[in-house]
Amino acid sequence: MSAETLLDIFMPPEGLIGHSAALVAMTGTEDFLEDAVQRFTGLRPRQRAELGKVLVYLILDGHSSPSRQDVFPPGRIPGLHEFQPRSANPGSLLHAKVALLAFAPNRTGEPVHLRLVVLTANFTDTSARQQLELIWQLDVPLDGTAGPEDGADIVAAGAFVETLLARRFHRDEQTLPVKERKLTARLNLLLAAASSVAPANRKPRFIHSLDRPLYDQIRERFRRGIDKARNLLLCGSGFYEEPSNKARKPAVFGKLENLGVFTTNVRRVALVEPGEAGAVATWAKAGDTDGWKVVHPFDALNHNRRLHAKFVYVGYLRDGHVSNGWLYLGSGNLSCRGLLTHGGMAEGNVETGVVFAVDERLDAEAIERWLFWSDEAETVGDDEWAIGQVGDAPDAQPILEAPPILSATIETVPTRRLRLLWREDFSGKSRVRISWTGGDWFDVKRGSEIPLQNNESPAALNVAGESDRRWVVPVVDAAGRVEWQPPRFDTYADALAAILDFPIRPAEATDDDDDDGDEGDGRDTNGKGTGERTGETIEQEKSYALHAAAELVEKVAALQSVLPESMLGDWLDHLDRMFRASFPQALIETWHTHRINIFQHLKAAELRPQYLNEKQQARYSEVLDGAARAWGLR
Repeated sequence: MSAETLLDIFMPPEGLIGHSAALVAMTGTEDFLEDAVQRFTGLRPRQRAELGKVLVYLILDGHSSPSRQDVFPPGRIPGLHEFQPRSANPGSLLHAKVALLAFAPNRTGEPVHLRLVVLTANFTDTSARQQLELIWQLDVPLDGTAGPEDGADIVAAGAFVETLLARRFHRDEQTLPVKERKLTARLNLLLAAASSVAPANRKPRFIHSLDRPLYDQIRERFRRGIDKARNLLLCGSGFYEEPSNKARKPAVFGKLENLGVFTTNVRRVALVEPGEAGAVATWAKAGDTDGWKVVHPFDALNHNRRLHAKFVYVGYLRDGHVSNGWLYLGSGNLSCRGLLTHGGMAEGNVETGVVFAVDERLDAEAIERWLFWSDEAETVGDDEWAIGQVGDAPDAQPILEAPPILSATIETVPTRRLRLLWREDFSGKSRVRISWTGGDWFDVKRGSEIPLQNNESPAALNVAGESDRRWVVPVVDAAGRVEWQPPRFDTYADALAAILDFPIRPAEATDDDDDDGDEGDGRDTNGKGTGERTGETIEQEKSYALHAAAELVEKVAALQSVLPESMLGDWLDHLDRMFRASFPQALIETWHTHRINIFQHLKAAELRPQYLNEKQQARYSEVLDGAARAWGLR
């Protein structure tokens, strides 16, 4: 699997765009996740920040580390929200690796297509570029045509994400009515869509170890699906058993031998990284491997990548080809933790995987490429072994501490105020302080109402406890936008160009570092020269304002009159964002002085969009009236 392959799982199907995604892994790095979110949305960071929507929900293991003392703060990766972990037994590790993604025909539309991806990789550049990994991908349209097995997998994966969040993570909006859950609105739609796919009473191929070890489920499916004895057991793993001073066969190897029915001449092959083999090293060095051949993995691309994929293949080997195979791949290493524990145990792992039939007959080249094995693979030499590390056990680090306040919302009725959403298990006895950009710190208590001035619209909230510990948490504004600050336009030309930039251009067509404005040209925000105001200047400003208003109405009306029905929801959302933006203040003041209300003109039947349904008509009027009020034009 190449780096592009791992990122390709985020690419929308033809004609669709990314709606929402739930990503579960042990680790995730900023650079890789930014690339993934950009692939998924088609938008660069600045564009996503201006959109103001959470599209990707990140669920990572909650252990702290020298490089990770907090979840990703708001705005670090625009469009992504990471959940805060609950306090849990430090011996239990979230090691699962799965992605559930939804796609829609437009940015405000409902999901019409789901994708489930089970991985052996974390969401990191190391996984993408330096390791041998495997992925399994399932695409399911939400039009009732999903096969019974596909439906069962989607339902099972959605239920896994839902249960994982409920048990191990804080979801601050669960106490709110469904309509008020703006931060997790798209996740809720994603999970609802997944649960709506009828499973038709089929056993899913997707498995997890929230409550039951992976091994039991793998064996059950292998035994049910394999009707005749097989002569090949091929296994790969990033890590194996914990290091041991005794030269004995690792316990999981004995378990693997019982996964299915094998012929008397069965070949048992384990692909091992000698520097990370744990107990396999002492066992193999002793010389008696009990019929197992322990060899180096094969990198078909010759990139010297380290094996991190975890899989078990059972099939029939003949004349250099394998056939009639069954495969497990997933997050669970071939170790006691990976296969024999579950999330309900104090020292257990939460893992995910998939078990399915491999009907294709694979030749030597396909075996090398997809199963990382060559019949000529070299046996690991005695001098190559090292005890190494075991990568599916948590380090001796505590779970990240979650803030007492998880998020906040801006409310406007009955008065403008900030509503704090507290961690449900916070006792309320310790001191909590908050602040936001431009303001001082002040104490708050559970149930406090925080009044806001009309000019106060915090995009994120700083939170502090009694110690020196501080956090940054998201704020959802009254329009449902998260971590959103209105874009600023220095000139009328910039503002008009932004409004007419619809549909939003894809990431490839823009550059976050572009500087479209001219500096130091001696012009004011209307594009007029600065200087002493005279009667002639005032008349010029009025003339310019009339011209600008006419142009704005004409061009907006021309664009929206030809929009297809499928784009109207996105257009209304776009208009609302743009009219809430920071237009040149001098121009707005001139419009206000001379009673030029562009929004009233845009309401005219001949100028508004065609094909608006009743709900959209109300939304269109609401957007225009809200902008007029904000600009003082009513």
